[in-house]
Amino acid sequence: MKKEDLFMKKFFLLIFIFCFGCHIPSKVAMEGSGGRTAYNMEMQKTNAEEMLLNLVRLRYSDSPVFLEVSSVTSTFTFKNSIAANVNIPGFNQTNPMQLGGETLWQTQPTIQYIPLEGQEFNNKLMEPLSVHIIQKLIYSGWDIDRIFLLTLHSFNEFQNFPAREICNEKKRMSNFENFFYLSNLMRKLQKDGQLQIGIREIKENDCYKKILQFAFPTNHELAKEIAAILNCKEPVNGKYVINIDEGFDEKGNVGILPRSLLSCMYYLSNNVLVPEDDVRQKTVKDCRTDKSEKTKKRYKELLIIKNCNTLPKNYYIAVKYRNSWFYISDNDINSKKTFMLLLELFNIQSGKRENTGPILTLPIGVG
Repeated sequence: MKKEDLFMKKFFLLIFIFCFGCHIPSKVAMEGSGGRTAYNMEMQKTNAEEMLLNLVRLRYSDSPVFLEVSSVTSTFTFKNSIAANVNIPGFNQTNPMQLGGETLWQTQPTIQYIPLEGQEFNNKLMEPLSVHIIQKLIYSGWDIDRIFLLTLHSFNEFQNFPAREICNEKKRMSNFENFFYLSNLMRKLQKDGQLQIGIREIKENDCYKKILQFAFPTNHELAKEIAAILNCKEPVNGKYVINIDEGFDEKGNVGILPRSLLSCMYYLSNNVLVPEDDVRQKTVKDCRTDKSEKTKKRYKELLIIKNCNTLPKNYYIAVKYRNSWFYISDNDINSKKTFMLLLELFNIQSGKRENTGPILTLPIGVG
């Protein structure tokens, strides 16, 4: 076989493979720089940044704003082209062969955002959390004391720190210590696997009343102490069973009062550490001077948001606001857990969308 014939066979085989054998690789489309994995990671990052930004806004007494992703659409393009100019059967110096080719990989994403406002804002941020949500969070493995400190106004007449009002020396810590002490005791029961939580619904006057039930064995070392605090005297089948009404009972006694998601955000925003310049200019109040050491400790048990002038190196999530960077340290596991719990609450606490309002569509560009 002549060299020219062998070359031409290889040449036409190359053309066939190049033009007809190429397609968009599924792994690239799903996991590459323009694929599903990339969008998933970026949406997770921007959702966390938006939540942190709104916590900082609340600290500065600014209004929170949420843009929810309505849809993500991405168009993939994969194009090959080849051109050749040759006299068959061969070519020489006076009859050169010209060969050219081009490969194009393109992705064009479009993301639609819908502002959270109106009835949707009310359903998601202003409505009190349901006791069903609190129960599910505990069952999913979250620490009960972390859930109580973040999501409850009060529990069986024991009051938690107020969400908006900063505690100071005029507010005695004894008003809140019973709440923290009881939360810690129930956490110990939970760690030992001895705490059970259920919900009962009782119909009264054509209305259903929700009752949160706590049950734990009488032989646990903390059982009698917790039962005494919650006024439970008679055990049932070897267990103490405690019924706590959601809201108020018929006598006006306080049962369990959950916060709204916005109240949870206000509560966490109290421990956003702000720059000294902003305090001196009176654009924000320095809460640290108003807190006793015990109060500081209680807030730090949940979340600490720090600040600096430049983007920090070791950060979990960070946003820039009012010429400062606010961030959660990557080695602050406790704050990261609380922040993740807040994001989980935000995802759970959603209502039906009635009036969508304006839609913001952003063409991201070519990847």
